[in-house]
Amino acid sequence: MESLKEARVHSLYWQVAECDWANGGWRLNRIAAPMSGAADLEIIPVFRIKPEPGFLGAPESADLLAKLVREWSGKTPAPTGIQLDFDCPDRLLPDYARFLRAFGKAISPAKVSITALADWPKHPQFNTLANSVSSLAPMFYDLESDKAEDVRKSQFHPMAEISSVAKIKLWADCPRPWLAGLPNFDRLSIYEADGKLSGHLRGWEHDPVFFDPALKPRPLGTGTTVYEVETAVDFDGTRVSPGEKLVHRAPDALVLKELTEAAKTAGADGVVYFALPGPGIQAAFSPEHLGHLMDSTRSTAAVEIGEKGSVILKNPGPADLPARTCDPEQPASRGWQLELKSDHAGAFRSASPGGFAEVEIPGGVPAEFSRTMVLHFSKLPAGKSIVSGSLIKDRTGLTWQIRSVTDNHLVNPNNSAR
Repeated sequence: MESLKEARVHSLYWQVAECDWANGGWRLNRIAAPMSGAADLEIIPVFRIKPEPGFLGAPESADLLAKLVREWSGKTPAPTGIQLDFDCPDRLLPDYARFLRAFGKAISPAKVSITALADWPKHPQFNTLANSVSSLAPMFYDLESDKAEDVRKSQFHPMAEISSVAKIKLWADCPRPWLAGLPNFDRLSIYEADGKLSGHLRGWEHDPVFFDPALKPRPLGTGTTVYEVETAVDFDGTRVSPGEKLVHRAPDALVLKELTEAAKTAGADGVVYFALPGPGIQAAFSPEHLGHLMDSTRSTAAVEIGEKGSVILKNPGPADLPARTCDPEQPASRGWQLELKSDHAGAFRSASPGGFAEVEIPGGVPAEFSRTMVLHFSKLPAGKSIVSGSLIKDRTGLTWQIRSVTDNHLVNPNNSAR
């Protein structure tokens, strides 16, 4: 709640159920219980409707869904607004508009908003659809699919592209308030040797992917990195073999900024960031980072040494060091690099990297004889920290920098963590 308040978030859209129309009725897969927000934060429940459009031809479906929403609410106060998430085919937009008008009457006085596809304003019945709800959230990401012939040449569309500005401009004449839907998640996809998409991994961690020596990264820019699989790798039961490609995609902060500016120019009321639901799935950026996206705030960092010689890397914020597969200028150097230097040997000792992905000693000498140590990590959100094992034996004259991010700083021996 504090993070959302700091990021100036006023509405939180929370997926609470998936709805499936079958055999003349709705089946509801309950994901979350009703929640109350705060005086300055409204939590809007989102009901995801599975892609099958059969309910659009059933006159009773709107009333039945409204009844289902009330049953979901139970004894808690009914929500003042709900959102429906349904990827309606363009040819069925008039039918969807009729359903939404009926549903709005059945669920009144709650306001109804919907997610929307980027090209809907091109449809001749778009205004009719828009006027059937209180607001819309068109999604401006994943707008292009990867062709097999392009995949074989390691050419991939970014998750969010500058070309989406043209789609955003289509919404300038929308008769209802709208929020520009932008992505705030990263995705790891597997492509077969022939270029066909095999699927997306779930429940994966950044470090095991970014720092696996069997995966050779090739950054393509705008948040996309393709990994060539040199030897077979297993990710929680999913095997990726040589010849296949592993592709990591995340929204690029500069692209998000451009799309946000375009949305503001086109008359959007703001931006809604889409993240993946589910436990353990991290967002690409922290709320603090997104709240300051339009600022020129640089990432900040601070290093402290713990009582037992641990290295504590902190990011007081508000800008993240987002997930980075490798340095684009040096693909062999994985993730971010915290470089520690001493003016004398004997400052370091061999120990566990702890929360860091790995410890590198240049030249391959033992840590005890080196004057340089590099700690690698994949990301550091605003307000978070990473703690190593007992790597520091003598902190006197110790300096640090995050390569390509900060200048060289002296570790203050009087500012160590207790």
